[in-house]
Amino acid sequence: MERLICAFVFIFMMNNSFICLSQVRDSTVVKDTSEFSFWGFVDIYYGYNFNIPPSRVVGELVTGNSFLYSHNRHNEFNLNNGIAGVDYLNDKVRGVLALQAGTYVQYNYANEPVMLRYIYEAYGGYQPIKNLWIDAGIFTSHIGSESAISSEDLTLSRSMMADNTPYYETGVRASYDINNKLKINGLILNGWQNITDHNKNKALGTQVQFKPIENLLLNYSTFYGKESGAYEQTIGVINTDSLSTRRFFNNLYCQANLAKFNLLCSFDIGFQKKRKVAGSYIWFNPTLILNYSITEKISAVARCEYYSDKNGVIIYTGTPNGFQTIAGSFGLNFKLAEYLLWRIEGKIFESKDKVFLTKDNQSDKSVLLLSSVAIKF
Repeated sequence: MERLICAFVFIFMMNNSFICLSQVRDSTVVKDTSEFSFWGFVDIYYGYNFNIPPSRVVGELVTGNSFLYSHNRHNEFNLNNGIAGVDYLNDKVRGVLALQAGTYVQYNYANEPVMLRYIYEAYGGYQPIKNLWIDAGIFTSHIGSESAISSEDLTLSRSMMADNTPYYETGVRASYDINNKLKINGLILNGWQNITDHNKNKALGTQVQFKPIENLLLNYSTFYGKESGAYEQTIGVINTDSLSTRRFFNNLYCQANLAKFNLLCSFDIGFQKKRKVAGSYIWFNPTLILNYSITEKISAVARCEYYSDKNGVIIYTGTPNGFQTIAGSFGLNFKLAEYLLWRIEGKIFESKDKVFLTKDNQSDKSVLLLSSVAIKF
């Protein structure tokens, strides 16, 4: 299959869709009510991988690792993510404390100390002047449009881009609304998806969001810091100063409302400086998601994406062509009740090399079926 290499025009979702896009459970959008408000989320799922991976982890690669961290157990019913949270807002002070559990936590937070893995968000914020908030603590990532809360996304499963960029960050963030159309964020972080700081080098992040009209959102986010590539990491070594080189990552996306269609287009590109010679390794990932509202309670969604990481900066395979994979998915979403969402999805991956483990060997293809019932209140 030919590679899908493209740059997309980026866009936002329709107002009357029952699925909300982007990371709404973030400190920048704490409920606009005073004092405390409580919320929760539960996502129960069943997944089947026709490769029948030996470890029962969906997306298992020839290295023994997986490139999928959400809804990633094979042939079993399980809890992807359960969250209980409280938001606080009073005059110039705000904050969120949210705890979590599930297989998403088990795999995505595996490198964090055990007692910190169960924190979804924990931060406090202060507003020194109008429209400016300074937050410190653990918060959701400023990179990408997809959230760990599946009911906030157009698709049931996360894209390859979302699963291989930060879901969470730790540090200090300044958020400033210049006006009702333009918003900017600046961040100082413990690095690329860390709670515990694995090296002494702090990272910088930026985000610019522009909403020229009501149903159109343009986003540009960056990350700059020193990190080690997956190709350099050994067993038991997450990241060290000796392995770290400069990483510059760019995330662009647009979301738009087109009548009954919700369209999300994104393009990511990253650069990792080589340690011993001049130049940089490059990886990139275009994604296109289209959601169509059949009725007020039923929608269909299709996705096409391509992930190219030949040198294994983020996804290491040890094969000649690295991880160069195209994927497509189709799903149906049913709103059973006000807070209850049932979804089904089929997904296929095809890679340039035989990077996927099977029951007896390895393959260049992987086919998945997934179903989920999610409750958010």
